[in-house]
Formats: sequence, structure tokens, C-alpha cells
Amino acid sequence: MIYEDLIYLWLAFIIYEFIPVTSYKISSIFLVSLFIFKEFLFIFLLLIVRKKIYQSHFINFLDKIFIGLSFIFYIIDLSFLSFKTYLDKIYFSSLIGILWFLHYMFLVRFLLLRFTLNYLKILLGIILPVLLLVIFQDIFNIFNLNFEGEFFLFLIIIIIISPFLIIKIWPVKPLDNLALREIILNFLKKNKVKISEIYVLDDLGKKLYTAGIIGFLPPFKYLFFSKPLLSILSPEEILGVVAHEIGHLKKRHNFWLLLLLLNLPLFLLTLLILSFLIAYYFSPQLIDIIKNKKTLPVSLEISLGIGLIFLAFIYIRYIFSFFLRQFEREADFLSAIILKSPQPIISALFKIGEVTGQLYRKSWHHYGIFERIEFLKNALINEEIFNKIQKKFLRIRIILLLWIILNLALILVILYLENIIKELNLLLSCVI
Repeated sequence: MIYEDLIYLWLAFIIYEFIPVTSYKISSIFLVSLFIFKEFLFIFLLLIVRKKIYQSHFINFLDKIFIGLSFIFYIIDLSFLSFKTYLDKIYFSSLIGILWFLHYMFLVRFLLLRFTLNYLKILLGIILPVLLLVIFQDIFNIFNLNFEGEFFLFLIIIIIISPFLIIKIWPVKPLDNLALREIILNFLKKNKVKISEIYVLDDLGKKLYTAGIIGFLPPFKYLFFSKPLLSILSPEEILGVVAHEIGHLKKRHNFWLLLLLLNLPLFLLTLLILSFLIAYYFSPQLIDIIKNKKTLPVSLEISLGIGLIFLAFIYIRYIFSFFLRQFEREADFLSAIILKSPQPIISALFKIGEVTGQLYRKSWHHYGIFERIEFLKNALINEEIFNKIQKKFLRIRIILLLWIILNLALILVILYLENIIKELNLLLSCVI
């Protein structure tokens, strides 16, 4: 779930940056009334569903429905209700915009899934890097301190310090089981992995069975477990989970996933420009009308926002998730290699699947638990299968590099067409 929430919040930020900035001559009283009605409608629907249906297999489906509804309301807020028009007149507008979407997400998590306020800290923590990037850039803009390459400098600084700040925000406590703590630290030392601290996530109102390592540099690198996960696993199974996380570290999966997330706006920008090129080719008169009016019809504006969500969904569901699943499988594979046996991680996965009722359920981002167990059972059968799996993971990295290079090449080719871009300059200034 934490993975999914990170993606949702990142997508909300991208939509805010891409959505057109226009204003419409609509009564303020009508807009305020519509805004209040929309907020109460959203909360009312959540409360009705929460009261009527509270079965896990329905809740997971309804969660996705309400997240989709959150994006639709968010687009209406930014475009039809002119939120972005007003926000863009002030500094830190992107910060306010993404926090506004956060209120929709928190309502879904709090009212529908019954998480506590602690989960708000989780949400704030995972979106913190983007918030810091916006804050840094706006502060430099206020004081006219802009320079070439500032974005990448900010990005590097934020990647380094964010884990420390995230841990300060998250509802965590140091692991107080001294025996288990010693076992984990010795295992990490044996595998030459340095971390600053081991944390346990406090009660979130709904049980999460998760673990992870955040951070890139040892002084700001932390291992964390959810309390429910520790309660069901033996020390050997916990080491299986830790070995899985070590696998992520050894193969730098966090870095590759960061590249994929940063590639999403480039992917959307490429398709957006291509769409305008196609529109210009088939209907130049429509482009001229939009350029002359300096605005978009509200229907076209909302359609553009929904189109961005659809394209982002395609990217996340079929491209990002493909690589994410391969990385999870590779981490499972490395866990078995590190422990010289797949049994600890298999046993841990089986327990998680049984207690959550998701043993045979498919997963778009991690593979299903049963699928992962079956893979691990066959991974170390003989040297031929072992080598075949290793070659597959190498091919995955090559495909990932080619994908990123393809996106960069496409955007450069498009921008090279200066004669067409000149025709689109005014149009792009209206809609981006």
C-alpha cells in the first residue's frame, strides 16, 4: 500500500504541473456552493460505504474506486473550480496543490480503510522529497538565486537527507527486542550492509505486513518493520525478509525505481507534444482558436486532465509495474542465495499470505504471493535454471536502460523540429 500511495501522490504532483491554467466567468457563489457540495458528497459516500460494506475483498476494490474519484475531483478543483489559477499567483503553489490532493487520499484511508491519524504521517513522509523540491525551488525563485543545474543539485540533496526527515515524521520506534536486534545487526554486518537504526512502525489502525530499507547513504539508511509483521514471523523468517531487502540494496533497485518515477513526466510530456502535433496536422484551425482565446474549453481541459491520468495509469500499470515485479522477484532470488536456502523467505511469504488472505491473489506490483513461492521453489533446483534466471535479470536492466533512452531520444527529436515548435509555443504556454 505504501508503494501505491507514493505513486498516487507523485501522479497528483505531475497532474498539477501539467494541467492547464485558465479562468472562467462563473459566479463565485455557484463555485463555492459546488465546492462544498462536492466535499460533503465525497465524505458522505465514504461513510455510506464504510457502514454498509466492510469485507476485505470488497474494500480493496472500493479503495481503488475512491482513489479514482479523488483524481476526478482533484482535476475539477484545479480546472473548473479554478484552484490552479489562484494558486499559481502565489509561491509554493505546487506544495499547496499536492497537499490538497493529500486530503482526498487521507479521507479514503481514514474513513474507508479505518487507518488512524498515524497513517497521515506515513503519507506526509513518502511525499516529503517532492515537497522539499518544490520548497527549495520556490525559495530560490523568491530571492532570484536560480542557476543552471539547480534542479539536479536539489534532487541530490533531497535524496540524501529525505530518509532522515522521513523517519522523524513516521510513527516509528527503535526495535526494543534486544535479542532480535542483535541477530539482525550481525546478519547485516556479515553481508556488509551498514544502517543507522532498526525501527518498528507503530499501530496504524489497520494491520500492515511490510518491511523495507530507506536511504542511500549509511548515516541516513534505516531498516523498518511493521509491528504486525514481527508478531507473526520467527527470527529465521525475519532474516529471510532482511535478506530480501539486502537484495534490493545490492542491486540498487531504489535508484532504478527513482529513474522510472522521474521518467513518468518525460513520458507524459512526450505524448502531450505528440498529441498537439497530430492535432495541428489534422485541425490547425482548432489550434488557432485556442491560441487566440488563450484558454481551453472547460470540457477539453477536464478531458486533458483525465487523459493524463489514463496515460499515467498505462505507464504505471504496464511499464513501471513490470520492472517493479522483476525487482521484487530478483530480491526474492537474492534472499535465497544469501541464506543458501529459499525456505526462510518462502515460509515468511506463506505466513503473510495466510494471515492477510492474499495467498492466491494476484498483485500488479509484486507478483502474487503464491507465484513468488513457486518461483523460489524452482529457482535453485540446478545450475542451468540458476544461470537462466541471472541472465533474465541482466536483460531486464538492459530493457530498462533502452526504455529511458528511447524517451529521451523521442523528446529530443520532437524539440528539434523547431519550425513546428514555434507554431506551438503560444499553445503550450496556455496549457502547461
